[in-house]
Amino acid sequence: MSLGANGIGLVAVGALLVAAATVHLAFLATRRLTRPTDRTHAAEHRRFARNAIAPSAVSVMHRVLFAVFTLVVLQIIGPEGNGQYAFAMNLFLYFTIIVDFGLGTLLTRDVARDAASLERIFRTTLALRVRLLGVSMPAMVGIALIYWAAGAIDVTALLATAVLALSLPVEAVNQAFAAVYGAWERMDRRALVAAGTAALTAGLGLLLLAAGMGVVGVALAGVISAGFTLIAIGRPVGFGLLRRSIRVPPEQMRGLGQAALPLMLNSLLATAFIQIDILILQALQSTEIVGHYNAAFRFLSFLNILPSTVVLAAFPLMARASADPAELARWFTRAWRILATAAGAAVLLLFVFAEPVVETLLGSEYLPQTATALAILIWFLPLSYLNGTLQYVVIASDRQWRLTPVFLVATLINVGLNLALVPIWGFVAAAATTIGSEVVLLAGLGWILRRDRLLGRVLEPGARPALAAGVAAVVAVLLRDLSWIGAALAAMAAYVVVLAVIGGLRLAAIRDSLRLS
Repeated sequence: MSLGANGIGLVAVGALLVAAATVHLAFLATRRLTRPTDRTHAAEHRRFARNAIAPSAVSVMHRVLFAVFTLVVLQIIGPEGNGQYAFAMNLFLYFTIIVDFGLGTLLTRDVARDAASLERIFRTTLALRVRLLGVSMPAMVGIALIYWAAGAIDVTALLATAVLALSLPVEAVNQAFAAVYGAWERMDRRALVAAGTAALTAGLGLLLLAAGMGVVGVALAGVISAGFTLIAIGRPVGFGLLRRSIRVPPEQMRGLGQAALPLMLNSLLATAFIQIDILILQALQSTEIVGHYNAAFRFLSFLNILPSTVVLAAFPLMARASADPAELARWFTRAWRILATAAGAAVLLLFVFAEPVVETLLGSEYLPQTATALAILIWFLPLSYLNGTLQYVVIASDRQWRLTPVFLVATLINVGLNLALVPIWGFVAAAATTIGSEVVLLAGLGWILRRDRLLGRVLEPGARPALAAGVAAVVAVLLRDLSWIGAALAAMAAYVVVLAVIGGLRLAAIRDSLRLS
């Protein structure tokens, strides 16, 4: 791939990012991490505020950086190349979940409850991960080989899959250490590591694109970055945990594996019922269609940083409050209120302005398919935020096994509808089915939590953002003949004003949180 004069700019920016990210990650590697010891109510509120606000702020910065990198990549490789990469990443995501096996969530929950259990649980989870890697790496490449032999993917997609499979062992160790950060309520530090990783991946990706490595180069950038992440995230906790993780009694692995199995199944099914359509579209449509559909989904992935910080910040606190329904409900409501407010703004912007956003950021090459998919898929976001929060409430109260049949039903419905409708309506059917699957999941979660009096707390935090978004959408439609950026800013201003007027911003609650922090 020749990028001409643009290649010089890519090399310069890429080299700068690699240098800055390497220094940043090296600095973090020298900063020791310790568990919290102050368990007072005020201290817990301070840590929640820090773990919800600081990671979000850091993540916004590195997500913006990675978003710009992604836009550059999408413009260079086009819908066809994005389809190749999307297929490889889709498989990688499934096998990352299998290798993690829910062990990260279990480690975070149990160590948050009992700090003395860290070494034993870490050792056992890592031993289980090693065994899972022995199956997952060849299986991931094997599935790609089947698609290649059937003519559904080309050699480039196959090579990208093989490269990503090589990073599974390092990712497994990174996940284990990341879970310790969660248990010790240091999501702010974990976010800083993620920011450095994103910058390094972007820098390496630009360099490898400039070198003409295309899709395979983008995949290789992620593999190299994972190695640097291991040093930055593992050293502050202590690599001694790895040395003490060699020999584990089989009965310990069996016990922890049985406890983690529902978490893995739930996570795998939750991912499958959202993203299995990539594999179905690949088999029934084309790589280019997959590229358009995945490009639309990239916008949603940028927005998923918020629940990954807010909900994970609340999770250790919900785990400790699991025996107190009122306290558990309070933490749920606090997390959901933040997410509902953000989801309302996102739906407003990306539904009304889907086409100009795609054309401005990705180019006319991605019209109209990517814009159409985005306008449909954005309605999935508020449901996803709500379901993700409710899911962690279930896990915090040790009812993870009840999630499995719910996710299984949602996944089966998703696969069935995709197989039936994608041959007729293509990616439009896939997008609509994604939303329908979230509705099915919400019904299942409501059934699990029917006695917890949580569902009554869903409506009030969600109703005000919905009303404000509706009013702001009218403003946006009235101004659509103007510059879309100006119309979008006016709509967002209307959203904030209406939300403040009807009491949706809860300024007093924000003020209290800032005092506690």
